[in-house]
Amino acid sequence: MPQYTVKIGFWLRAYDSVEIEADSPYEIIERAKAAAREMMERTGTPEHIELTDRREGIICWIDQSGFPAGVDTVAEDVEFDDDRIHPTQSNPAEATV
Repeated sequence: MPQYTVKIGFWLRAYDSVEIEADSPYEIIERAKAAAREMMERTGTPEHIELTDRREGIICWIDQSGFPAGVDTVAEDVEFDDDRIHPTQSNPAEATV
C-alpha cells in the first residue's frame, strides 16, 4: 500500500503590544492603527502565539512518498475545515469576539 505525505496549513493567533503616547482618544486610535500596520510587517517573534486554538485549516498538498516533492502530487489546496475565523451570519452564536 503506498504512503503519502500530507502537508497542512492553519492560522494561529499571535499577540504583540506597543506603548504609544497621544493627546486624545481620536489621536491614539489613529496612532494605534499606524503602529499596528507597522507591527504586522515585522518578521520577528511576537510576544505571544496562541498554540491551543488552530483555526481555518487547509490541506496544502498531498504527495506520494518516495518521490521528490511535487513530482507525484495527488491534490493541492483541499478544504477540510470550517471557517472559524469568519463564521457565517446564519450561525452568529458560534462567533467569538
